[in-house]
Amino acid sequence: MTFGVRWSLLLAASALLWSVAGSHLQAGLAPVALPPAAADSGPPVSRGWRVTTDASLRLYLPSGTLRVVTWDRDSVHVGGTLGANASLFGGGAASHVKLGVEADNMRDGTLPTASLEVRVPRRARVWVKMIDGELSVTGTRAELEAYTIRGRVTVHDVAGSTTIESIDAPVTLSNATGDVRIRGSRAVVSLDQVNALVSISTVSGSVVTRRSPIEGRIETVGGGITVRGVKAGARLGLQSHAGAVLLELPAGRVPLLELASYRGVVRPAGSTMGREEFGRIDARSFRGNITVSLVP
Repeated sequence: MTFGVRWSLLLAASALLWSVAGSHLQAGLAPVALPPAAADSGPPVSRGWRVTTDASLRLYLPSGTLRVVTWDRDSVHVGGTLGANASLFGGGAASHVKLGVEADNMRDGTLPTASLEVRVPRRARVWVKMIDGELSVTGTRAELEAYTIRGRVTVHDVAGSTTIESIDAPVTLSNATGDVRIRGSRAVVSLDQVNALVSISTVSGSVVTRRSPIEGRIETVGGGITVRGVKAGARLGLQSHAGAVLLELPAGRVPLLELASYRGVVRPAGSTMGREEFGRIDARSFRGNITVSLVP
């Protein structure tokens, strides 16, 4: 499937983001008003469920702040405060739990808001959806899927399979291993200390990696790509239509480079350098510049 087709599907899925929670919301709502930056101080909530250590969890929060952290217990606990036009729902069984926030008044166009912390088993399979707000996830060891439109996404210390899809929310991923898939639109995608097989694509958002021995593929349309280092012996494919590509590589361990730009400039001149035992980077751009910088 081409990048354009994949991104069209993402846009369509994101446009229907909250419709997935339609079993909890009524159809025909008035136009949704933008929420405040954070949930208003409201009534506290505290609920828990006994689950298996590998349970499947589905979390919904239209707007506000959601913090997901792991612990070594066979239970799920949600605590925090509810904001405007919000009530908490939740339920399920030992193998699966669905919980989240829905509107108190279906005729009120304000997005329901809350500030919540959800504690889940470390090896639980976690699925999160938001529209607007701050989402942070720490410590998952199995599967994580996070979807949001606006706000910010921060994911730290995760392993296994990690999928993040965002329209306008910047994504920061740190201390991650396993398989990583990130799809974005206009916001920056930042990787720090990520040792993983990656598949990353954006439209106009830039992608920046730091201290990350990654392999896999990074694609953008208009966003820039900055890669600092590559996993020894790994292959990394980079493609951008109009964005600049910057490679900062260790002078003593330069991977084999295949670099080409149709209308841009490749610096230094020449299409190949380095040795394949240190990895291989294939970078292509239609009209963006490609620059290689060697560092100690």
